[in-house]
Amino acid sequence: MKMPDLFPFQIEAARFLASRDRAGLFDEMGLGKTVEVIGALDLLKERRAMIICPANLRENWRAEFQRFGRTPRKVVKGRTIHDLIAWQRGRFDVLVTSYEMATKWTPKIAEHAAFIPVLVIDEAHYLKSDATKRTKQILGDRCDGIGGLTQWALRAWMLTGTPIANDPIDIYPFLKFARQSGAPKHAWVRKYMTSQPTAFGSRQTPREETTPELRAKIQTASMRRTKTDVGMQLPPIWLTSLVVDGDTEEIRDLLRSHPGLEDAVLQAVEQGGLSFLDAQHVATLRRLVGTAKSLPYARMLVEELRQTDRKRVVMGIHRAVLRQVLDTLTEERIHAVLINGETPEGQRNASVQAFQNDPRCRVFIGQIRAAGVGLTLTAASDVDMLESDWTPAGNAQALMRLHRIGQTRQVEGRFITLARSLDLVINRVVARKVAAIASIEGDAMVASPAA
Repeated sequence: MKMPDLFPFQIEAARFLASRDRAGLFDEMGLGKTVEVIGALDLLKERRAMIICPANLRENWRAEFQRFGRTPRKVVKGRTIHDLIAWQRGRFDVLVTSYEMATKWTPKIAEHAAFIPVLVIDEAHYLKSDATKRTKQILGDRCDGIGGLTQWALRAWMLTGTPIANDPIDIYPFLKFARQSGAPKHAWVRKYMTSQPTAFGSRQTPREETTPELRAKIQTASMRRTKTDVGMQLPPIWLTSLVVDGDTEEIRDLLRSHPGLEDAVLQAVEQGGLSFLDAQHVATLRRLVGTAKSLPYARMLVEELRQTDRKRVVMGIHRAVLRQVLDTLTEERIHAVLINGETPEGQRNASVQAFQNDPRCRVFIGQIRAAGVGLTLTAASDVDMLESDWTPAGNAQALMRLHRIGQTRQVEGRFITLARSLDLVINRVVARKVAAIASIEGDAMVASPAA
């Protein structure tokens, strides 16, 4: 079977990666970073590689190797230690495994002391914090590769469409990995960031006088293009906010019972949710807000779908909230598919294919963490963020499922906001973060909710 040809801009990225032993590929979502990596391996005539990615993307990598690889390779999804051993012994050429497995296996790989020809770290914003075990196991304690999995890689490439996921300092682990900063983090922050006080402590924003130097360092070690940069004439994205009414009595009761809870929620948003996301009352409030707007939204969606033949994508956070939407659509005999963190890989792929190819399948419902990456949903051009992520990157990833190669219509995204609630404030905080990120990246690639 004849392999599809790569676009010229994809060949350019493949050549860039093939020329580097440490590099970042930060192309905007939808340009085909997976394909570009496979092209780079083919240029190098390299059969063997290890791919680290979110668990739900393993099948996508396997399928893309089969579709685009010019060099025949045996690909195994690394789910158990036996898969790792089989790959190490040469029974397979490419090992595609999850962050969880890679973190567990790093000591075993170091013990084996065998070099990895090419290590690919997909969705590399998963390593945005230099303090997590995952980052330390893969990049080393100081993010410089020493003592981490990358120590054993002859070439290591980091891929993400959102290199700065939530905060400008998120780029630091990459710069250390790419040998663009020898300074410890505190010195780096002091040079490139300025601290601004908030009600919850402080936040870091880029220093205007050192931002050009910081951009230059990032550009030296990475390639990053938008769809416009490569001449891809996709229609634009239009973002709006839609306010819906819901029963907020339970929310008000919770806030009255726990003074200061609103401040705790805003602190979680300011800090990316890393410290407060799992706090009991914060998580309860977030779920209640989603629940309060799910039923009125679902009823509104039913009426909208009856007036058009257009498909719709709905993204959210909580399984129960998304299930409410699915149940309402099912009661009204509207065919929809749902992907969340519990969806098996086979069913996940079948659901995407049904939405893309079956005109009877009108709605795709996705949990952002499970369906916000690695999928193509261009059968629709309308997307509703029923619950939005607390980080700009999470929202951008979800929106870009529609705004990619194959899209012929303007993508219209709506952030569904609960009237008289924290939704309004959270959207403004996330929008402010987008502005800080764009000042370093040099554009506004990271989408944000309408303020």
